[in-house]
This record gives sequence, structure tokens and C-alpha cells, in this order.
Amino acid sequence: MGTILETLIVWTPALAEGFLMNIIISIGAMSIGTVLGMLVGLGRNSTRQWLRRGCWGVTQFLRNTPSLVLLFYLAYMLPYEVHLAGMTIPLPGWLKAVVGLSMPVIGFMSDNVYGAVRNIHADQWDAAAALPLSRYQTMSSVILPQATPMLLPPWMSYFAVIVMASSTASMVGVKEILSSATVAMESVSDPALIIPMYFYVLCWFFVFCYPFSHITRWLEKRQWR
Repeated sequence: MGTILETLIVWTPALAEGFLMNIIISIGAMSIGTVLGMLVGLGRNSTRQWLRRGCWGVTQFLRNTPSLVLLFYLAYMLPYEVHLAGMTIPLPGWLKAVVGLSMPVIGFMSDNVYGAVRNIHADQWDAAAALPLSRYQTMSSVILPQATPMLLPPWMSYFAVIVMASSTASMVGVKEILSSATVAMESVSDPALIIPMYFYVLCWFFVFCYPFSHITRWLEKRQWR
């Protein structure tokens, strides 16, 4: 047991470096997915029928396609480098993982934005029309400021989900905590290390993600006061 504990301690810096990559991938995926998802969600509330249907179709596709399939598809579809204006821009695996994991976030945010906007009472729309405000002014100045607090609790909860899903990036060659743990076990070649190592990795994710559940509940309680 002492040898296993010593091995875990020795490999902790490498695991911490790998977990930092998990966090970077998660933040990147949530940032891209949140911005694009909000645009798609607002498009579903558009007065233009073609835009509503198009955004609905995008949402349904991204919500009902496994994130791992999207991740593999983008990893092999996107090139390793892009040549632009005489420059060679590399596309590393972690960047592909960010794009791949942002896809389900887009569908998630689209549904939440659509629902939050629909949840605003019709009197708010009538009051904005009476001022009169344009559709853009109504959405940006009246509707979205009231809808945004509804989005925060589920966004926090889904961020924790994406952090846990970021471990799938190891399957496309990204050096994150799971791949670092695999390297550690291959280096030591001790079968007794497998369960403690994976449990140690589980603890990293649990310690990071568990506070988000409390923050989410606190935000939900505050919202309904």
C-alpha cells in the first residue's frame, strides 16, 4: 500500500498538469458553446420562419448526437494544420477537443435560451411594443436581462458535465489527466495500481465538480425567492 501511495504522490504533478488541460478544454468548449448556443436559441425565437426552423434543426441534431461521436468526427475531419496567407497554423488535438465538446453545449444552450425567453410574461413584450421598441431593442434591453438569471443555474450544472466529459479527449490523443494516468500505470507496470489510480483520478473530478452542485442549488433558491 505504501508503494502505491508513493507512486500516486510522485505522479501527482503530471496528473495536475493533465487536469489543467481538462479545465482549459472545458472552459473553451463552454465559452464557444455558450455564445453560439445563445445565438441559435435567439434564432428559434425569430419572427422569420426559415430561421426558426433552421435553428430548431441544428438544436435537435446537436442534442441527439453523442458528444463522443462528434469529437471523433471533428478530430479526423479537421486537418492537423491550416495554410493561410503564407502561414502555417497548427490545429492541435486539444483545440479539436474544444470544438467537439462545444457542439453539445450549443444544443443545450439553445434549448435553455429558447425556454427562458418563452418564460418571460407576455406583458413584457406588450410593454416594449407600446414604447415602441424595435425587436432588437426589446430582446436586448427587456427580455434578455430578465431571462439571463434563469440560464445561470443550468449553465453551472452543465459546466460540471463538460468537465467530466473532457476526459474523452484522451481518445483523440490529448494529454489530459486520464491519459497521464494511463502513462503512469504503463510506466510502473503494477496491476495493483489500476484501481487506486483511477480512483485518484475520480477524486480530482469530484473535488472540482462537487462545489458546482451547491452553487447551482444556491442560485436556484435565490432565484425563486
